[in-house]
Amino acid sequence: MFFDDEGAYWHIPVAVILGFLLLLFLLRLSGKRTVAQFNMYDMILTFTVGSVLSSFIILDNVAFLDAAIALASLIAMDYLISLVIMKFDGVRKLVRSQPALLVFKGELQHANMRRERVVEDEVLMFMRQRGVDRLSHVSAMILEPAGDVSVFSDAQDHGDVAKSLQRSGVDIPS
Repeated sequence: MFFDDEGAYWHIPVAVILGFLLLLFLLRLSGKRTVAQFNMYDMILTFTVGSVLSSFIILDNVAFLDAAIALASLIAMDYLISLVIMKFDGVRKLVRSQPALLVFKGELQHANMRRERVVEDEVLMFMRQRGVDRLSHVSAMILEPAGDVSVFSDAQDHGDVAKSLQRSGVDIPS
């Protein structure tokens, strides 16, 4: 770090302030997409950024410039990956998980539920949370890439749910 005083603890709050301001600046530069709702990729990026920042704050041998370069590199990598993801669907599917259909037209999609490790009790809980009392009333239930669940019931007019889901990358049973 840029402090030479052995045992001086005043550098920790200074490092917190500098690191926080640097990260705030970099995230503002990178845009809202970087801090959007988490998926697995975002969680890994967040842990990595947090690790770099905490190393700078706590460890005496991590210089401000080293931390700044590491954080800027991570944010730049995220920005570049988001550009590549926008252009190439194959890369997007590798980096970001796809939505998974758990219920379609009132029928549980057992293979998808097993793959996503969702049990029937959880499906029923998601229904209750949205005020749906019967499985037969669920047009579609989707486990979204960020982990939240979308429920479309037949009580609501969603137009053609199947076409809408297919456009979103959800595999619809034939």
